Parts: sequence; structure tokens; C-alpha cells
Amino acid sequence: MNVRRLTLLVSVAFFCAQAPGLAQAAKARPPAKKQAAKPAPKKVEAPPRPKAPPAPAPPKGLRFKTRYTTGDQVNESVTCIQANRERYELADMILLKQHDQKRTVQISRAASVYLVTPEGSPAAPSPDASSAKADAAPKPPGVVTVATAIVDTGERKTVFGHEARHVTTTIERQPQPGACDPAHVRIETDGWYIDQPGAVVAPAVDDQAPPAAANGCADRIEATRTGDPGALGFPMAYTTTFTEVGSKDSPPVVVSMEVTEFEEATLDAGLFEIPPDMKQTETAREWSKAVSDANEAKLASGAPMPGFVRDKKAGVVRVGVPEVANDTSEDVDTRALRARLIAELEQQKIEAVPMAAAPMADLQSRAADLGADYLLLAEITELKASKAGGLTRMMKVAASEGAKDITQAKMIVSLVPPGGRPALSTTVSAKEGGVGLKTGIGLAKFAGSLYLRMYMGGMYGNQMGAFGAMRMMHLSGLGAMQAGLGTDRTALAANIIMQQVATAASAGSDGPSSFDAALDGAVQSAGKHVVEALKKAQARK
Repeated sequence: MNVRRLTLLVSVAFFCAQAPGLAQAAKARPPAKKQAAKPAPKKVEAPPRPKAPPAPAPPKGLRFKTRYTTGDQVNESVTCIQANRERYELADMILLKQHDQKRTVQISRAASVYLVTPEGSPAAPSPDASSAKADAAPKPPGVVTVATAIVDTGERKTVFGHEARHVTTTIERQPQPGACDPAHVRIETDGWYIDQPGAVVAPAVDDQAPPAAANGCADRIEATRTGDPGALGFPMAYTTTFTEVGSKDSPPVVVSMEVTEFEEATLDAGLFEIPPDMKQTETAREWSKAVSDANEAKLASGAPMPGFVRDKKAGVVRVGVPEVANDTSEDVDTRALRARLIAELEQQKIEAVPMAAAPMADLQSRAADLGADYLLLAEITELKASKAGGLTRMMKVAASEGAKDITQAKMIVSLVPPGGRPALSTTVSAKEGGVGLKTGIGLAKFAGSLYLRMYMGGMYGNQMGAFGAMRMMHLSGLGAMQAGLGTDRTALAANIIMQQVATAASAGSDGPSSFDAALDGAVQSAGKHVVEALKKAQARK
């Protein structure tokens, strides 16, 4: 047996001998313990978020439409009020009262311009104040009594779901001897009022400051009241009669207001913002000029002017009045003079229609289209100024009118039927400088003229015009008047715009060489000549 084989056998024998022990040892060894699986970490849930408080409900707003009637003239306006903002649509004009920004915005849609003024900015000066000099001796103040009587009749009715009270009010404004403002006025109102709607939170006040007093004179108001002012509130309808007691030249003015639509709902916030594509003007005069230019463009295009009846009434004489021509080097508001000419004719019950400046052939054609019987042509040919001196100066200072220059105006006036020969051709003139003549065209005349009517798109002649005219005539005690009427917010808004127009019209017209008074006298003289010529022409027919 060789060595290799012997070695193999020994190895096999040794393995066989060890195998049972190895198997026994393997069998006796305890099984390895399985490691317990670690539990999965529990998910930690985030605490529930607190529920956001519900969004506040949009503020409830108020939208209403009003109709104003004076004689055969009817105008409508729309008013929107929400939170601390108000919007008034007055013909072509929009007035925004943004109380949160303490400002008022006046917008002309026709001219695409707007003017921003702070709340409480000065109002238009009174007619006398525009001519007062700072060094003129102020007139001592007097006393004006304002008596208000409010009577709740006890009648009730439902208007747009609200209970309305029938209340009558009488306000008597009576100046005592020596009062600065001698106007004796009675205001009688018969109206229906509801409680203030919840949307009306801003105070119903005229944001304009009171007009300046004449020569620093401010009457002391002694006010008395009977009746419960709580009976008044938000006016839904009323008829008011304004009477200037003892004045034969001022017949009573009767105006009526009625709310024709009334809705309480959330309004679009954009209504109370300045519309896009509007140009801002920096001054009242710039804004007024832009509006005036837009109106003239309407006239030139032949578009109907709001506030003027295009259809001619049978038997009525109609006169077309173009813008006054100015053949001098002085800066004159010729459109305001046209308004004064028209006012002179209207006082004599003659229908007058404004016309834009144009060549004579075009004026003849437009007059025929308008059904005008005549064209009234006026041209300023001369304006002179000289220093006041001697006795005249002393008397003017004593009269508290200041030492303004003496001015003189001359105009040529013609009354021409379309295609015919002139029925009138004359020269008129007037001189300012005598004691008692007021410099500057009185703002009360503006309030009663076409000048404001053109700006307001026919708003003169209704309640708005009446409020504006009363204010511009510097009638004291308007706070009592508002208390007696219940506050007509729309009328107060229109008053702000009319004050702004009047302020712009009078701007720069109270210097030492203002020709306004002389021109005003010439216009009055021209009006008398024209009326006489028309009467003679009618008599010949």
C-alpha cells in the first residue's frame, strides 16, 4: 500500500470519527434569537389650524335717482353712497366726495378733465366781496333773524318699503335795520321724509367753506325754531317755494323733487374712483376753461345743448346769440358776456339760443337750422381805464368800494334776421366808477344766467340752481335752511360745482382795471335796445 493511499484512508477515517460529534454539537446549539422588529414611529398630526374669521360683508350702499322740476323744465340725477364715499351724476358732471382722503373730485365727462380740491376749501366770493379792497373800511355787522317752524302733520305712507312722514317747514329770514345782507326771504317746504338709510354714514354737509362776506361784514344770526327737527330726515319728495319778500322783480320760485328709484345694495367700488383716461387740471380756472371749450365744440358741431329746447314754440321769437367778439387787446370772458346777453333777453320772455363763434355765412346757416328769427351780434370795440381821483376817489372810499380804476366799455350790437337786413345796429357804452356801482359781474347774475346752465347741462332752474343762487347771493342762515328742508345731498353736491364755476369765472376779475362792471353795464344797455327793436318788429307784422 503506497503512502498516498494510506494518507487518504487515514483522512477519511478521521472525518468519519468526528462527524457524529460535530452533528451533536450542531444539534445542541440553541437557535439564534430573532430580533424583534422596532415599531414604526407614530405620525404626529399637526394641530388643526384655527379657522379664519369670515370675511366682513361688503359695505351696503345706496343708489337713488332724483327728478327735479321747475315749470316745464325737468332734470334727473343719480346719487350713489357707500361707506365714506359719495358719487353724484349731474348731467355731464360727476362729483366724488372721497371723505377717507378728505378731498372732493369734480369731473367733466365731456371735457375728460377732473379737478381735486381739499374738503373745506373756500367757496366762491360773494358779489360784494369780489370788489372789496383789503384797506377798505369794513361795514359794521348787523342782525338777521332766522325763524324755522317744523310741523309733522301726522300723515304716513310707504315709499320704497320705508315709512315716510309728511312734514311742512317754513323758514323766514328777516334782516334787521343796518344788516349787511338786506334780503328778506321766505322758504316754504311741503315734503315726505324717511329715517336716514343705514348706508348713509358720512355727514350731509356742504364741503365748501361759506363765501367771503362783503367788505368783511358778517351779520349776526339770531335763530329760533319751533317743532321737532327729528321729524325731518332723508327727503323722498318735496315742493319748495322760495319767495323774496317785498321784491316785485323776483317772482316766487317753485321747485319740486321726487326720488324715482331707491336701492340699498353693495355697489362697485370703482364707481367712487376717478375714471381712467381723465386729465387732471391744477386750478379751477383751468378746469373751467376745459369745460367751456368742450361746450363750445358741441355748439360748433350742431349738437343739442342740454337745458335748451331745440323745437321752437309757436308764436315765440327765437334769437341766436353767438359768442361775443372782442376787438381789443384786453383779456375778456366773451362767453360769459354771451350768457349775460341771453339772460337779458330771457328776462323779457324772449327765447335765446347760444351759438359758437363762426364766419357770418355759417352763422346764417346755423340760425336757419335752429329756427332762429334773428341773430344777435355783439362786438367789443373799446375798453378804457383811468385812475380814480379827487371827489370820486373820496366818495368811493367812503362807500367802502375801494379805489379801483374808472373803466369804460363800448360795444357794437346788431340784430339781423337770417338773410335779411339788420333790424338794429347801434353802439352802446357804459362807465364804471360812480358811487354805488359794484365792480365785477355779480355772482348772483351768474347763478341766474345761462353761464351756469351750460356748465351744468341744464341744471339751473331746478332745486340745485335755487340752492346755488341762494348761496351765491350770500344769504346768511343757510344752516337753518338745510335743517328746515331736510338735507338734499344731491342739491348740495350741485352747489359745490356751481360755486367752483363761479369762482373760476370771477378769478382775476377784481384787479384795479377790471372791465367786468363796465361790460356788464354795456350788456344791459344792449339788451334794452334789442328788446325794444324786437317789440317794434313784432308790432309791424
